[in-house]
Amino acid sequence: MSPTPDLVAADTGRDAPDTPAVPVVRVALRELDLPAPAPRAHHAAVRPDVRTDAVRGWLVGVGDGDRWGWWGPIDDAAARQVPGLVAAALPRLPAEADPVGFGRLLRRATRHAHTGLLAVAVGAIELALWDLAAKRAGQPVWRLLAPTAVVDRVPAYATCFGVRGDAARVAAVMDAVAETYAVQKWDPVVLGPDLIDVTTDFVRRHGPGRLAVDFHGRWRPERVRAACAPLAGGLAWVEEPYHPDEVDRARPGEFGVAHAAGEHCYGAADAAQLRAARVDVWQPDAVFCGGLMSLLAIVRAAARAGARCAPHGGGLLPALHLAAIGVPIDVIELHLLLEPRRCRHLAQAPVPEPAGALPVPTAPGWGGDLRTDLGLDLADV
Repeated sequence: MSPTPDLVAADTGRDAPDTPAVPVVRVALRELDLPAPAPRAHHAAVRPDVRTDAVRGWLVGVGDGDRWGWWGPIDDAAARQVPGLVAAALPRLPAEADPVGFGRLLRRATRHAHTGLLAVAVGAIELALWDLAAKRAGQPVWRLLAPTAVVDRVPAYATCFGVRGDAARVAAVMDAVAETYAVQKWDPVVLGPDLIDVTTDFVRRHGPGRLAVDFHGRWRPERVRAACAPLAGGLAWVEEPYHPDEVDRARPGEFGVAHAAGEHCYGAADAAQLRAARVDVWQPDAVFCGGLMSLLAIVRAAARAGARCAPHGGGLLPALHLAAIGVPIDVIELHLLLEPRRCRHLAQAPVPEPAGALPVPTAPGWGGDLRTDLGLDLADV
C-alpha cells in the first residue's frame, strides 16, 4: 500500500537532492549492550574521567533484503516510539521510500510526531534510511548530496562535560584542550566560586572567545548575566541561557557575548523562536529535529538569518556530512567523553582523536559497517 499523496510531498525546497527511492523490506530495532570504549579512544586530557559502564541503547535498522542501514544508539523511550511511526507511515512492507521526503512522511503520518520523543524517533528512522541508501550506492552519505566534497576536514569545538577534579586539574584540562581546539565548552561549574579564578585566568592567558558555557536552559537569565560578569565578555558564547520554551524572550546582546541555542528545535518551524530572539549561534541536532533534511532546512534558515551554525553533538555525523559539501556550518560539536561511546557500535570509529578538526568520512553510509561482534538479534517493528 502506498502512502497517500499528501503525505509523500517533500518540503525541502527547489534545490533538494535528487535521490532514488530505496526499497524497504524490514525495519528493526537492535539492542546494544557493549563494553565501554578503552580510554585510548578519548582525548588524552580527559582519559582520567572516562566512563566504564556499558554502552546501552538501541539501533534503528532499515533493510532492503540484502543490506541494512543503521542509526543509533537511541534510548529506550525513543525506541518505543519507532513501531507506531513505522506502522503509520509504512503500513505494508515491502515499500519504496524516498530519503528526501521520508522524514516529512513520518512526521505527518502520526499526530504529534513533529516534537518530543516522536521527533527523535523520526530522526533515527530517517537517518537509518539515508545510511541504507548510501550503502546501496557504496558511498558516504554526503556523496548522495553532492558530487564532491569542498573540504577534507571540518572544524570542531570540544565539549568537556564530565571532567572531575580540583582547580588544578580543571586548569590542566583547559590548557591541554586549548592546544588543539579553538573553542571548548564547559558546564556552569567553571563559573562557580571554586573554579572562577581558573576560568578567568584561562581567558586572560588564551584570549577571548576560547571558552563557552552551557546553562542547559535551567538558569534564570539574570543569574547567567551575573555569573558571566567576571569574564567581561571573554566567552565565545553562552548556551541556552533561556529555557527552550522562552528563547523568544531574549534581547539581542543582553549577555555581552554571543547567545547560542537551538538543539531543541524539533523542526524548521521552531527556528521562528531563534529568529525572534536574534540568536547568534544556532545549534540544531539531526536526531532531535527529525533527520538530515530537517537539519539541512534549519542550517539554511540560520544562514538566511545571518547566524552562525554549530550543530549539536548528538547529530555529529549528519552535520559532518553536510559540512563536507559546503552547507553553511561554522563548526561542529565533539563531546570528548561521550562521542567514543556514541560510535561504539561501528567497526571503525569515524571520528578519531582530531587536531581541532574532523576528517570528512569516506566509508559507505554515515560511518561504515557495524562491529562484527555485536551478536544481537533483530526485533522487527
